Amino acid sequence: MEKVTTYSARRSNVFVGLAVLLMLVSAVTRIIWLCQTAESGFFLVVCGAVLPLLACLFIAVRLPLRGEKYFYLTVRPVMMLTLLFIYRIVMAFRGIEMTSPYVLVMISYLLICIGQGFLFYYTFSGRSGSKWPVLVGYLVPMVIMCFDKLFRTVVFANLHGVWAGTVSDLAAALGVLCVILSAKKLPPWKPGDPYRFRYGDRMDGRLVRGGEPLDKVSPYIMTHRNGASNFIADTVEVSAMEKYIHKKRREGLKHFGITHVIIAAYLRACAAYPGIMRFLSGQKAYQRMYVTMKMAVKKDLKLNSPETIISVDLLPSDGPEEIYRKFDEQLKASQESAELDSSFDKLAGIINMIPGLFLKFMIWFLKTLDYLGLLPPELLALSPFHGSMFITSMGSLGIPPIYHHLYDFGNIPVFIAFGAKRTEYGVNAEGTVERRKYIDYKCVTDERIVDGHYYATAFKLIRSLLQHPDQLDIPPEEVKEDIY
Repeated sequence: MEKVTTYSARRSNVFVGLAVLLMLVSAVTRIIWLCQTAESGFFLVVCGAVLPLLACLFIAVRLPLRGEKYFYLTVRPVMMLTLLFIYRIVMAFRGIEMTSPYVLVMISYLLICIGQGFLFYYTFSGRSGSKWPVLVGYLVPMVIMCFDKLFRTVVFANLHGVWAGTVSDLAAALGVLCVILSAKKLPPWKPGDPYRFRYGDRMDGRLVRGGEPLDKVSPYIMTHRNGASNFIADTVEVSAMEKYIHKKRREGLKHFGITHVIIAAYLRACAAYPGIMRFLSGQKAYQRMYVTMKMAVKKDLKLNSPETIISVDLLPSDGPEEIYRKFDEQLKASQESAELDSSFDKLAGIINMIPGLFLKFMIWFLKTLDYLGLLPPELLALSPFHGSMFITSMGSLGIPPIYHHLYDFGNIPVFIAFGAKRTEYGVNAEGTVERRKYIDYKCVTDERIVDGHYYATAFKLIRSLLQHPDQLDIPPEEVKEDIY
């Protein structure tokens, strides 16, 4: 991280506003051009219309909203525009008698275009310590080509006589220039500073850049989360847990229960073994910065009562009190009224109004955006399928725990279910029979994020903390960072 250069673009920057304006102009005129042009074909639609239109819209929306923290998100849209310019150069020279001068000019323009795209990628993916090479490498060829009579004749005047195509291309090119001018190099990162997101990261996690080769290959072999699931079942004696719960309730945590204890134990395991906070998306492993816990709850304990999903963002350093407070706030909000819908319920209601055929396409589109890491953080926060861990209580239903499957959509790598208390009679150390209470819990995990030994070590710690929950009141000595 120390050697990576990061860039930022504030919303108040005048070049951000110009970039947004130019990209919107490019998007509108590109639609006009597509309606006016008499040509058709796959490459025209994809390279000449769809990709550049999406690229312009991505930059216009994401640069002002995310540019300050996630400036690297402009890299992929600019690469998409590079394909447009390559396509434009090839099409502009089509039909011209390709004598030696024209061949050399076309090859020169193609090399310049490819070089500009590579410089943009190289600079803003964090590999260059200065933006001046990409600025000079972009600005100087543009000036030269604008004064080049052959360029004006062939490229501008030969775009099939459609003015909107020329305007759209020029607006996109100038928009990329404004994007470069808006970038500001941030001071060097120092140990102890917050993590700075860079190219390759998602907005909900940083890319795991190390690891063994097999770890990189296995997601392409086991492509679905359900096919990569491991199942763990365990039992814990709850006498110490019951005393701990009663103690917390006397301290004022009125609804403190087994769920809070399990979550606290899981967080403590995350602090010691942060690898279990990873998730897979797009066949790549990412490390989440915090623990996003998901839980399905009924608004009322009735058979036909509606169900909703609550989401709680927790830190590995959070203790039982912080967990209880954050969890209880979300739980009360979801159960406050049967008529009060959460943001998740409203989103689900909107999606439900889409006709089936279009809904299928929309889900495919959302999966594609998720695969590419392009889902907005607002949707990630509302989605019940994106998080660190899903927990469910079968105890409230009075039944044993189940092995709950993982979701192939989203990125939740761990699902924990625990059941109702049960009673067994056993012989103690003194040789007398005594009555003991137990709870069973079952976990389904994505085996691709860490190996079996790592999982086993983490779950042994969880089991130990459930047996001796008083240890949860002691803050962790160290919250470890993932090794990669």
